[in-house]
Amino acid sequence: MVLWTILRRETFQLLRSVHGLAPLFLALAGAGALFVLFLYRSEGTAETLPALWGLATAFGLPFLAAVAASRGFTQDREVGMLRLMFATPVRARWWVLGKVLAAWVLCLVYVGGMGLSCWALVHWLLPADAQVPGSWVGYALAVTALAAQALLWCGVGTLASLFLRSSAATFLVSLLVCLLAPPLFCLLFSAAFSTPLTQWPWFPLQTAVYDCAGGLVDVRALVGCLTGAAVLIYAAGMAFDALRLCATER
Repeated sequence: MVLWTILRRETFQLLRSVHGLAPLFLALAGAGALFVLFLYRSEGTAETLPALWGLATAFGLPFLAAVAASRGFTQDREVGMLRLMFATPVRARWWVLGKVLAAWVLCLVYVGGMGLSCWALVHWLLPADAQVPGSWVGYALAVTALAAQALLWCGVGTLASLFLRSSAATFLVSLLVCLLAPPLFCLLFSAAFSTPLTQWPWFPLQTAVYDCAGGLVDVRALVGCLTGAAVLIYAAGMAFDALRLCATER
């Protein structure tokens, strides 16, 4: 009940703030334009519709997650709410999970909005005799990969919001980490083991979504995202307790 109360409060406040609906519509517009571009460039090829949709959706996900999670604890510090949160008997993990899941819900709305756009494109805009390769299994696997990545990005932003005093700084740090950490890890892993981890080293997680949409599930990427998200959430809880202890001692 505590987690549900915090999640509902954080979700409603996120949707009513500048970190909610405006970035959501901007991300949907950018991903939709990219999807149309992919469709145009893939005409006459064997590319499947779920793969193109998943690839277009994946590129806008770090931006939206960074915006949504940048509100996090940063805005609570700006309005003086963070000290009140320290004074409550609520455990740190519930505050952290509430922040992470609220940002994650917004990311899932983005993924669902892109799914509806793709459905509308196929059923209303394409000719009735158009051959569109793809299946619902590809969409389901792509959504699974996108959801795992979104949880990881939201964990990054929530952890950063505990230490930064500006929403803009939190957004920039979160976005840089989301964009640079996966390719750097991929390149280091490939150099250490002398084997390429993915065919697109600068876009490893986008490649994972593309492969999942085609039926080739990269278990390493999914487990890595979920494990990374769990580590970040745990680290954010520990950091919250440390800040609470410092505030109490003062």
